[in-house]
Amino acid sequence: MTDADYQLTREAGVVRLSGEFDINAREELQAVLARAIEEDGAGGIVVDLDRVTFLDSEAMSALIDGYLTGRAAGVKLSIVNAHGLVHRVLDVSGVLEMFENG
Repeated sequence: MTDADYQLTREAGVVRLSGEFDINAREELQAVLARAIEEDGAGGIVVDLDRVTFLDSEAMSALIDGYLTGRAAGVKLSIVNAHGLVHRVLDVSGVLEMFENG
């Protein structure tokens, strides 16, 4: 996979992901989430997975790291719009429940 297979965009309080997220995207995903928490976190951060087609364990780990970073800073992270296999993987692994129960 190349960097062109995924995209991260950030607006106030929202991190939108699209494409395929694997080990190659982990560091950038962690950095984007950390910046969002630091700069936009007052009202919470929404991670929008609407356009994500693949998410491996490394990308899930980056989401969990973001969740833990946010929690330590008092910032709630939420996952929205996970579909299909991405939703299933996050659900079976317990990641969705962790984010929902904050």
